[in-house]
Amino acid sequence: MPRLPTHFFALLSLYFICSHSSFATPIVQLQLKVAPATHSFSCQYTFSLPASDTTSIVRLNLNPQFALQHLTSPQAIQQRVVRRYYPYFADTMQQVEVRFPANLHKIRKLTFTYSGTLDKGLATDYVMVFSGHSNWLPFRPGQDYELVTYTLAVSAPPAYQVRSTTPAKHHHGRWTFRGTTSAIELTALVAARFQQMTSAKEPRIAVVKVEPPLLGRDTLLLQRAETIIGFYNRSLGAQDPIKRFTIFLPGTNRDAFGLLDNATVITYSDFDVAKRGELLILAHEISHKWWGYGSVHDESEWLNEAFATYSSLLYLQDSGDSTGYRAELAKRVQSATNAPAIIGFDRANAPYPLFRRVVYDKGTVILAALHTRVGTEKFYAILAKTAAGKVSTTASFIEVVAQESGPDTRQWLVTELSK
Repeated sequence: MPRLPTHFFALLSLYFICSHSSFATPIVQLQLKVAPATHSFSCQYTFSLPASDTTSIVRLNLNPQFALQHLTSPQAIQQRVVRRYYPYFADTMQQVEVRFPANLHKIRKLTFTYSGTLDKGLATDYVMVFSGHSNWLPFRPGQDYELVTYTLAVSAPPAYQVRSTTPAKHHHGRWTFRGTTSAIELTALVAARFQQMTSAKEPRIAVVKVEPPLLGRDTLLLQRAETIIGFYNRSLGAQDPIKRFTIFLPGTNRDAFGLLDNATVITYSDFDVAKRGELLILAHEISHKWWGYGSVHDESEWLNEAFATYSSLLYLQDSGDSTGYRAELAKRVQSATNAPAIIGFDRANAPYPLFRRVVYDKGTVILAALHTRVGTEKFYAILAKTAAGKVSTTASFIEVVAQESGPDTRQWLVTELSK
C-alpha cells in the first residue's frame, strides 16, 4: 500500500482526543430491589449529564423484556419511549428518548423505573447475577462501554448478602456501592451465602464464591491470579497497576468475562486453572482491566480482545511455559491465515467465526510480530503506555507505537493491519 504521511495519523489521533473531550462523564444512580425467590427485581435508574456536557438529546436502550414505567425529566421539552432495532444485539430494544433545550447549561437528569426477571443462567436457587453480561442496565446506543460514575444501592431480603466490585456500606438490608465503570458493567451478586479467600499481601486479590465450600482448585485459582497480576503489574500495567481485584465464582455455568473495575466473573462451576486453557481464560479476563476501551461496534474491538489474548500468552511465556506459548500462538497463526485486514474490517456484518479470526487471532498474531520486531523491553513500554492512556482507537495505538519505536515501525504496523 502507498505510504501515508506522518501527519495523517497525528491529526486522526487528535480528532479522536478532541471528539471525546467535549463530553463529561455521566452520573448514574440506581436503586435495585431484588426478590431472589422469584429471580425478579425492580430498579429505579437516574441518568445525569453535568452542565458542561453539550448533549441535548439523550437516548438510552433497555432490554425489551423489562417493563418500563414512570419516566420523568424536569427539564425535558419532549420525552418518549420507542422501539428500535439494535444491530449489535440483533434485537429490537426499548429506547428512552429525552430532548432538552439547546444550550441548557444545567445538569440534565432523567429518571425511570423498570422491572423484570433474570434469565436462566443469570439466576439460580443460590444466586442472582447482575453484571456486564446480564443485559440489565440501560445504555446509550453505540456507547455500551462508556465510563459512568455510579452509586448502586441494592435492597435484599434479610437472609441475603450482596457483593460488588467495590466495598459496600451495609445498613438494614441495603447495600450501597460507589465507583466508576462502564455503563453496562455495574455489578451486584445476591446470595444467601458467600465463601471468600483473600491474598495475604498486596495487591489484595479476593476469590468470592457462591454457596459450595472453597476447594483446592479455588486456592490454586487465587495463587495463579496472584502470579498473573504480579506479572501484569510489572509489564503491561506498570503505569496503571492493579491494587485490588475480585474474582467472582457464581457457579451459573454461562460464560466468563472481565470488568474494567478490577474484577472478573467466571461462572463455570468446575473451573480449574491446572488446565492450560482455563489458565489462559483467567489471564485473558484479568487483563480486561486494561483492555476494554475499544469500541465493540467496529474494528477497534481488536484493542480489547487481541490485546487480552496476547497478554495471556505473554503470561504463559513468563511463567516458564514457552512450549505452551508457541503452541497457542501457532493456533492463532493458522486461524489468521488469509483473514481480512483489521483496518476497515466490517465487524457489524461479519459472521462470528470470521470475527474471531480477525479480531482475536489476526490481532494477536500482529501483536506477536510487533513484539518480535521491537524487542521485549520496548514492546512492554508500548503496552504500558497504551494501557495507561486507555487507548480506544487503532489510530491512537499506531501513534503510541510511533512514539516508542519510530516512523518505520509505524509504517510497518499500518501495512500489517491493512493486509
